[in-house]
Amino acid sequence: MFDPLADAYAAARPSYPEHVFGDIERVLGRPLAGTDVIDVGAGTGIATRLLLARGARVVAVEPGPSMLARLLDRSPGVPAVRGDGEALPLRAGIADLVCYAQAWHWVDVPVAAAQAARVLRPGGAIAVWWNDVDAAEFRWWQRQQERLERMSPGYRREYRTRPFADELRWTGHFSEVVTLTGRWQRRIGMDDYLTWLRSKSYVAAIGDRLEDFLDAERRTMLRAFPDGVVVEPFRTLLVIARTPEG
Repeated sequence: MFDPLADAYAAARPSYPEHVFGDIERVLGRPLAGTDVIDVGAGTGIATRLLLARGARVVAVEPGPSMLARLLDRSPGVPAVRGDGEALPLRAGIADLVCYAQAWHWVDVPVAAAQAARVLRPGGAIAVWWNDVDAAEFRWWQRQQERLERMSPGYRREYRTRPFADELRWTGHFSEVVTLTGRWQRRIGMDDYLTWLRSKSYVAAIGDRLEDFLDAERRTMLRAFPDGVVVEPFRTLLVIARTPEG
C-alpha cells in the first residue's frame, strides 16, 4: 500500500517526539538501552532510528521492499526482515518490546496482538502510537478535510478514531494497558508539506485529480501561512500494553 509512496514518505513524514520514548521507558520500568525491540511496520525507519539512538537493539519488520530499502540506506546494518504483524517471521520469546509507529490501525488486532504476545518475553510490552494532526480549530484543516472527503474514495476524517486501548485489553493477552498523549508542533516549508500530503495513502487514492487537490491545498495553506512555512500541530497518542510477568 505505502511502497509506491516510499520517496515521499522518506522525504517529509514527521518524526516522533522524545516524550514517546521516555513514556515507554517509564511504563517498562527500565531504559531502552540494551532492550530487544521489534519495530513492526517500520517503513523508512523513522522510529527504528529513534529507538537505536536510545540504545535499543532493534529488528525492523516491514512488508514493503521499497520502504525497507530506504530504511537500510539510512541505517545500514540494522537487522531487518520482510514481514507483517499478522505473521511475524521471528521466534517466540525474543523481545522486550514490540513497537508499531503509525501502523497498528492497519492490522487485524486479535491476530497481531497474539503475534506480539508470542514474541514477547514475560513482562514485555507492545507500544503502538500515532502522530495525528491536531488542527481541528483551524479553518485550513477543515477545508482540507472537506476536500478529502469529497475527492478521496471512502475517506472520513474520523477514520482513526477507535478504542485502541480497549481493543488490546479485549484480546486477553495483556495484564496492563496504559494510554498517554502529548502535543507538539513542527515548522515545515510549503513544498515539503505538499510532499508530506503525497505520502498519505488516502491522498494517493485521489488518483487522476491528485494535482488538482494539491494545487487547492497550496492556495489554502498560503492564505493561512503567507510566508510559506506551515506550523503544523500534532497530538501523539501512545498506548502501551504489558504482558503478564512469568
